[in-house]
Amino acid sequence: MAKLDEKERLQLEQFLTCPVCHDIFNEPRQLPCGHSLCLECVKKMIAHTSDIPFRCPDCRADFGPVIEVQNNYILSGIAEEYKSKNNEAEEKNVYCDCCSDHTTLAFKTCLKCEVSMCQMHVRSHQELPIYTGHPLVQPLSDLQERKCPQHDDQVLRYYCRITRKYICNLCSLRTKQKDLATQTCNVMKKQLTEYMDEQLKVLQEKLSQSTTSVNRLQEEIHQERKRMNSLDSCFNSVTVVLLCLWFIVLYYTYNYSSENQNLTNKLESQEKHVQRMYSTIAELKLDQDYSCRWQTPVQSHDEENLMLDLDSVSPYLKVSEDLQTVQRVKNKIEYPNNRYRFTEVPQVLSSQCFTSGTHIWEVEANGYWEIAVTFKSIQRKIKETSSFGGNAKSWSLLHNDEGKLYVLHNKEKTALAESLKTNRIAVTVNFVKGAIAFSTTGGKGTKLHEFKVQLTESVCLGIGLYRADLSSSASILKAFRVKETPVS
Repeated sequence: MAKLDEKERLQLEQFLTCPVCHDIFNEPRQLPCGHSLCLECVKKMIAHTSDIPFRCPDCRADFGPVIEVQNNYILSGIAEEYKSKNNEAEEKNVYCDCCSDHTTLAFKTCLKCEVSMCQMHVRSHQELPIYTGHPLVQPLSDLQERKCPQHDDQVLRYYCRITRKYICNLCSLRTKQKDLATQTCNVMKKQLTEYMDEQLKVLQEKLSQSTTSVNRLQEEIHQERKRMNSLDSCFNSVTVVLLCLWFIVLYYTYNYSSENQNLTNKLESQEKHVQRMYSTIAELKLDQDYSCRWQTPVQSHDEENLMLDLDSVSPYLKVSEDLQTVQRVKNKIEYPNNRYRFTEVPQVLSSQCFTSGTHIWEVEANGYWEIAVTFKSIQRKIKETSSFGGNAKSWSLLHNDEGKLYVLHNKEKTALAESLKTNRIAVTVNFVKGAIAFSTTGGKGTKLHEFKVQLTESVCLGIGLYRADLSSSASILKAFRVKETPVS
């Protein structure tokens, strides 16, 4: 219905007014003479005119003892549309909150005081210095809807182009702080990488010097041996010299190897520190449902931020604050109940699951542990079907309290002849080849076992810890995705 001026609105309202109740038609009925009345008005008139003939209130026409009325559908639709538009117009009006009658239209709305005022009451905000900084806008009927859902005392003032929503001052400030933290993390990562490159160059130079020194000493020993053969009389003295030289070689070799090991340990410590920093920042990002998210383009061998899922962790497992380490405990921990939690076996899944590509996860485990690759749909509440390797949805590597290794799948347990010389295990998942492999890390590494499977669902990393007295624990050290380069 087009917008009408006041004169046209009054004419339309007069046309839609019942001559009996003088209100807008409600279920109008048309008399034989052509005039219309409300259904209730017709019934009341018939009830009060039992002794005299019924007459039309407009033209006074007499219809006899039997009255035929019809439903006036067109007039009924026009009346309903007029009442609907009239109610919407009344709802959009904003009235002064300071006037006691609440019928005076508001002139301005103060966002800080959260009140609407007429021209008389708004003068104090415009003239008094105490109200400096109180923003006045056009009257708002939805002032309560303009409040921030996270900060009830803040009003949405700024428009975010990415989410196409209004945000408050605190949301804007936290977004800036988050951006600053991300930039700081990137700078620290760059500086740490440069420092590690410099230390690696220094280490390579020292190793080269050590190799040169060892070669020179070996040549000298060889020459001394020739002289020893030619001078039998000086055999004892030459032997002493060779032994001294050999001890010197061992001394320098030991020093350089110790220094090399120290640098390697520092490098691993720095990598763990950086990983914890990245995990902490990622956790802050997941806790807040902000409108603006940052994405880093995937590159070959790009690291993934793999963390443990608090919704799936067993009550007998304790997860660290950075969501990277889990430990077996004796006393049960009270976690919130949900359908994703392992309640019968001490197991936990990773929060990230994958459906494609090649992924490598490096885990450091101690005590009585089990590392698995499992479908996300694995059973969580029944012990027989939720244990890793005890169903068709999981493949696992088990290290028991006697140090023996086993691989499990669908209740089939196979012993491995290999014995672990390190507590670091690498898990490789290849969706293209349909393979899940377990191997040791460090040096050349040793492949322990490989499963040939059909990965038809999203898969997660799983960790199980079964002995609290053995201080069973596990930590996620590294996680990255191998991106296949397409062949041109």
